[in-house]
Amino acid sequence: MFCEKCGKEIPDGATFCSHCGEPIKNNVNKVTGEKNMILALIISFVLPGLGIFYAGNRKKGLILFVLGLIFSLIGRSVPIFAAIGLIIWAYALYDTYNEIKIANGESNPNLIEDIKGFPTPKKIGSIVVIAFIFLLLIGGIVGAFTPNSDTSSNIDDEIDDIEATSSSSSASSSSGSGDSYSSSSDGYDTHSHYDGEYGSSDTYGTVNDDGSVDAHQTGHTDYGDYQIDSHMDSDGNIHGTVEMGGKTYHVSS
Repeated sequence: MFCEKCGKEIPDGATFCSHCGEPIKNNVNKVTGEKNMILALIISFVLPGLGIFYAGNRKKGLILFVLGLIFSLIGRSVPIFAAIGLIIWAYALYDTYNEIKIANGESNPNLIEDIKGFPTPKKIGSIVVIAFIFLLLIGGIVGAFTPNSDTSSNIDDEIDDIEATSSSSSASSSSGSGDSYSSSSDGYDTHSHYDGEYGSSDTYGTVNDDGSVDAHQTGHTDYGDYQIDSHMDSDGNIHGTVEMGGKTYHVSS
């Protein structure tokens, strides 16, 4: 028999030309068994790189599989890694086609040229499949960089809760029929106001750097006006005065 590439005579049953190294397709397939293109592409679609491993290029197949797995896992929190993982997936599909062709005896496969030579039904089917894979790739990359709507909603809810809490700290709240209470704070200083059926009061407080507290309260009741001035030191001891009905009372604890 003769080599189809260089035309020189070679022994019957040879798998490669001893002159130019060209694989003898029919004999290679008889020795190794022809690889199934559809099976290889399905494997690579699900597990990138393993279709190449099946084709016989085990080193490249394992490298692409491991890289695809790593980038996919990290890509759950880093969008750029997710995009790279999708590109590896698409490349592994393309290279699976080439490796299967080489395994089946074709020395220089070319997907575009092969598609041009396909019968019309097979050509249309191939174009549809390629377009579908391309859309998956683009959609996946865009999705990787699109904020998750659930996460955005949760953040909005948390902001609403914080705003509601802040508003309630300075807004009036009902404590009984006709009663109201409001409070506010500014750094170390606090202020509260109370209006009720039997009187009203204003309280001012200051928390000092050493942990001590100064508090002052003035108010009005049916029994007269009053004023309280107190100081609690950092050890918890309280000293103060109460003025009511023209008299002053000293208190301590």
